[in-house]
Amino acid sequence: NSRIFVLRDDATNAPLAVTCVKFLSEIPQDVNDLADLAVNTNTAVFYTIWSYAAGAGRRLIQEAQQQIREERPEVDTYVTLSPKTEMARKFHLKNGAEVFRENPDTVNYLYR
Repeated sequence: NSRIFVLRDDATNAPLAVTCVKFLSEIPQDVNDLADLAVNTNTAVFYTIWSYAAGAGRRLIQEAQQQIREERPEVDTYVTLSPKTEMARKFHLKNGAEVFRENPDTVNYLYR
């Protein structure tokens, strides 16, 4: 119930951004919730992202969402499990997400 997406440079094939996605039946509040091996999944949880080039993280999230929509039509919720950092907040809000829920140690950002 997990997947890694990699955005690569067309010319060099070098990675530009990487994200890990977990498919769950509900929105997690902490890292322990990622251990759930739900069978009926409707939630894609982006729980880590590395970006090595400006704009690559945003592009990767958008392309991953599109691919998930095509391959897993049952998924209708796209969220993050992000640390409570200013960098994460700025990244997600700048890229069109909204705060879904603040947890004790994390924040769930909702992408539509």
